[in-house]
Amino acid sequence: MKSLATAALVSCLIVVCTHRALGAEAKNDPSQYPLTVHVSAAASASPSNYAVEILTVTIDGKHYQLAGTGYSGKVCCSGLIDLGDYHAKLTKDQHKTSYESLQQYEILFPDGSTRRFDVIAQSE
Repeated sequence: MKSLATAALVSCLIVVCTHRALGAEAKNDPSQYPLTVHVSAAASASPSNYAVEILTVTIDGKHYQLAGTGYSGKVCCSGLIDLGDYHAKLTKDQHKTSYESLQQYEILFPDGSTRRFDVIAQSE
């Protein structure tokens, strides 16, 4: 009976440790986000009762405004993104003509979470 209880305890520990290890691997890898996005301004808007966060950013020396839904798409987001540098990657880059584009960036935050933002403005 004692060996059965020990075996059950070891099995439970293996399951818990494996779950934690897999969860740690599921965190986003910063090396997969090769771009640096410098956020110089952040604002919140609520068109049609849906929170949108507008970021003014610089990516590779180019200036953009990005729009993304607020945290969980709620009317009132949990706060504005802090100004500073973040890792990012380009997730959509469509060019239907030679003079227009449709782009989307995914920004990686220090806690490993990500959010996607569409390019809504660009300037020099």
